[in-house]
Amino acid sequence: MFFELNDVLKNAIVNALENQEKKFFVDAQSGNLVESDGSFSSDEERFYELPEWDSASGFSLMEEFVSDLHSPFARNDLQAVLRSGKGVFRGFKDVLKSYPLVERRWHFFKNRRLFVYVQEWYNSLREAWGLEKLDCQTEELSDLVEEDFVFREYNSAQDRISVLRCVDSSAEEFEEEWPAEFAAAVKFFWRGQFEKSANQSGFVCRSLDDEFVGCAVFSPCPENSTKAVFLAGLFVEKEYRGLGIASELFEMALSSLKEKGVRWIFVANTFVPDSIQGMLSRSGFKKIGSAYAADLFADF
Repeated sequence: MFFELNDVLKNAIVNALENQEKKFFVDAQSGNLVESDGSFSSDEERFYELPEWDSASGFSLMEEFVSDLHSPFARNDLQAVLRSGKGVFRGFKDVLKSYPLVERRWHFFKNRRLFVYVQEWYNSLREAWGLEKLDCQTEELSDLVEEDFVFREYNSAQDRISVLRCVDSSAEEFEEEWPAEFAAAVKFFWRGQFEKSANQSGFVCRSLDDEFVGCAVFSPCPENSTKAVFLAGLFVEKEYRGLGIASELFEMALSSLKEKGVRWIFVANTFVPDSIQGMLSRSGFKKIGSAYAADLFADF
């Protein structure tokens, strides 16, 4: 007997997978999820047992999430919980409460993985029934980011002070590994990028409470150019990193610049972290010496 995996049933199955104390089956006759009372068992005809999901599966999912998490404070705290060896699941939840945005990202990540897992199980049943497999489509992380933050075009008069504060705090991070004089030099250098031009463009990100989160700002190169710009700054406040905000800002800025007829983008005379290098490559930038450049009207 067939059953349809609609959104209601899929959500119910995902919730049931995390319940390690009870056993559930899909009743193909009613199309509902039912809890086993011992009076029936899986018969692959009417009652279908859910795919296996145990504590080891949940732990592996947490490890995968933390390994890809770029938010440094949250990652360190969550790694400590995973290494503790006891009370891991409760400790993991408790740590996430201190990082609401990371917690939201975790629930999104977990549900997306479980939805795919359930869909794959359902497709194996459809294959046994002689039916075609269904495509598994999940919500994109960028949609999640856009729900939690406000993105708008950079306005120097409104945003410059917030940007410079972010520049200063980002530069001060170098003091963790380098002498204070080096961090001061980085601050002076980055601030100079915003003083070279009064005709800058780009995007800023703010929280729903209007707290500054990050920016991607470009300056014309040279000052009167309408076809070439260079990256003056791409910054995200430390507590918001690892949520995809930098990529969202960068892609919005590139799209806007292209609409304005800008062709050449340069990333030079600045510090380019490894994570940004990967983003540049995905956006079609090519490395030229120690700099990066892209032709927005070329097919990469």
